[in-house]
Amino acid sequence: MRVLGLMALSSVLLGCATQGVSHTELPSYYMAADPQTRLSQYVAKEQPADESLSGFTLLYKGNDALAARLKLIDMADQSLDIQYYIFNTDITGGLIAEHLLKAADRGVRVRILLDDIGSSLEDMKVAVVDQHPNVEVRLYNPLSLRNEWLKSLSTLGEFGRINYRMHNKLMVADNRALITGGRNIGDEYFTLSDVDFQDVDVLGIGSIADAASDSFDNFWNSGIAIPIATLAKQSDAEALASMRATLGSRNLQLQHDPYLKAAARSPFITDMSNGTLNWRWGHAEWFYDDPSKSDPHGDGNETAFLGRRLLEKLRASRSELLLTSAYFVPLETGEDMLLDIHSQGVSISVLTNSLATTDVLAVHSGYAKSRVSLLKGGLNIWELRPIAGQQERASPFLGESLASLHAKTFVFDRKAVFIGSVNLDARSVKLNTEAGVYIEQQAIAEEMVDLFNRWTSDDFAYQVSLNENHDLQWQADGKTWSKEPEAGAFRRFMSWTLGWLPIEGQL
Repeated sequence: MRVLGLMALSSVLLGCATQGVSHTELPSYYMAADPQTRLSQYVAKEQPADESLSGFTLLYKGNDALAARLKLIDMADQSLDIQYYIFNTDITGGLIAEHLLKAADRGVRVRILLDDIGSSLEDMKVAVVDQHPNVEVRLYNPLSLRNEWLKSLSTLGEFGRINYRMHNKLMVADNRALITGGRNIGDEYFTLSDVDFQDVDVLGIGSIADAASDSFDNFWNSGIAIPIATLAKQSDAEALASMRATLGSRNLQLQHDPYLKAAARSPFITDMSNGTLNWRWGHAEWFYDDPSKSDPHGDGNETAFLGRRLLEKLRASRSELLLTSAYFVPLETGEDMLLDIHSQGVSISVLTNSLATTDVLAVHSGYAKSRVSLLKGGLNIWELRPIAGQQERASPFLGESLASLHAKTFVFDRKAVFIGSVNLDARSVKLNTEAGVYIEQQAIAEEMVDLFNRWTSDDFAYQVSLNENHDLQWQADGKTWSKEPEAGAFRRFMSWTLGWLPIEGQL
C-alpha cells in the first residue's frame, strides 16, 4: 500500500512532466581541427602517409588511463568535448575538473555532457562549473523534478522515459585525439579505491576523432540533452571562485600522494612528451547508438544502433572470438547467436564477473541461467577472481583492494578489436546508448589477446566448466569448487532469489 501511495502521489505531482524537459538552445558543433594547435602538430608528426589511418594505444593500467586524460586536457588549445555516464566528485573527478577549468581559462571551449541518473550530481555543483564563460554543461534525459527529495518520486512517475540512459564514455581534444572505453570518471575506475575496476580504454589520434566528434554533436544537440542552466538555480562568480579554491587546495595536498606521483611519472606521459609513444596505425570505425534510441515512443529504426553493427562483426568472424563483458546476460537470443557462430567453427571465449566480484547481483542472476547451455555448446567461460592482479595494481599504495571486471572488449580473429562501453546484455543492446571504436590493426589485436590471456590465467580468473555429471565447477590454482567460489551463503541465496524475478530485459 505504501508503494502504491507513492506512485499515486508521484502521478499527481508530475502531471504532464512525464514527457520530460526540453530547451530551445541553439545547436553548437565541433570545431574543425586547427593545424596550429599542439595536438594537430603532434599528430602531423606521427601520421603516416595514408591520412585515412588512425593511431591507437591501449590504456589498461589505471594510472596510465588517468594520466592520459589529464595530458589530453592540458594539451588542448581549442576544444574539449566530454561525455560520460558517471562523473564522480572524488579525487580523480576533482583532478579532472580542475584541469578542465584551467583549460577553459586558456580559452578552450569545454562542453560537458553527463547522464543525469548515472552521475547523480548535485545540480548546484554542476551549475557552478557551468558559470565559467568557456564551459557549458548539459544533462542527458534528466528527471523533470530537480529537488533532491522529489527526484525519487520523479523516478517512479517517469520510469518509462528515464529507463533509457546514456552509457557513452568519450573525451575528444581539439578534434585530433580521443579516449574511449569502459571507464567512467571516478576513483574506482583508476585503481584508487578499495574496489578496483579492471578496465580497458584506448587513446586514438587522427581521422577517427572526426567521427567521434560528430557523434558527440548528435547527442549534444538532441532534444534530451538539457543545459544545466535551465534546470538549476543560477550560481555566480563567487561560487565558482570558491569551488576552484577548494579543488586547488585539495589537489595541492594530494601532490605527494604515492599513487598520483606514479600517475605523473606514467611511461605514457614520458613517451608522449618525448615523441616515443608506440602508435599502432590502422583503419577504424566509430560505432555509436543514435540518441533516438532513448525515445521509448520512437519508430524502432535500429539501423543507427550500435548492436546491429557489432552483430555483423561477430557473425563475420571465422576462427576466434575473445569477449570480455563486465555484465554478461545473453538471454535466449544471445545464447542462440553465440552457439550458432560457434557451430560455424569459431572458438568463443568469454570473461565476465564471478558472483564474488560482480557489483550487481541481479546481473549475475541473469547470466547464471545461461552458463550450462553455453558450456554444453562448447564455449569457454572464465569468471574474475577477487584477488585478480593484486601484484600489478597501483592500489597497493592504499593497501589491498578487491577486483571487479568493468571492461567491454571484443577481439575478432586476432585481427580486429572493439573497445567501448557496450556490455553483452539487454540493457546495452536495447535500452542504453553506447559507443566505441572498431579497429582493424593486428598489433592492437595481439596486445588484446595477450591481455585476455593474462586476465584468464589462474592469478586472475576461475575457469568454469562442467564435471562428468554436467554440474558446474570452478577451477584455479589446481583447486576445484563445486559452488560459486569466495561468495558467502547469503550472497549465493540473494543471487538465486533475484534469478526468479522477470527482469532479464532490464539487465
